Amino acid sequence: MNTQTAPTVSLQVKRLIKAPIARVFAAWTTPDQVRLWLGCHMMASAKMDVRVGGEYCFNMVKPQGENAVRGVYREVTPPKRLVFTWFANASCTGGEGAGETLVTVDFTEAQGGTEVRITHERFPSTEARDRHNEGWTLSLEHLEKLLAGVKVR
Repeated sequence: MNTQTAPTVSLQVKRLIKAPIARVFAAWTTPDQVRLWLGCHMMASAKMDVRVGGEYCFNMVKPQGENAVRGVYREVTPPKRLVFTWFANASCTGGEGAGETLVTVDFTEAQGGTEVRITHERFPSTEARDRHNEGWTLSLEHLEKLLAGVKVR
């Protein structure tokens, strides 16, 4: 018997943020801060229960209307790591949207600040991966500006 599994499509994005690790981790786990930097579009609301099994929902405002990203925290290890599921094009009230992917964010103290490494896995296609690569890259640029005291949006 020959068993084959589909290859997983994933991405990894890294950036050095010139801020202490605790400050960077807080920017990922505080709704008022997440609203300021995450995503390519304005965020109307951010609800977060940052604990293993806790849920989050980010309601994004795009030119074509609103949609949400939601998921469940699988690992929360302050200030070193976050692991959470990610349902894009979802609703804060349920539904699976574009399907579940998995995000791991590692925070490492580095000279001059904190290295943030995002590993996003289980994409259904390379096109979906590439869209998220653009989004994560822009989000990390926003985060860097926010923590440097520069207005992001």
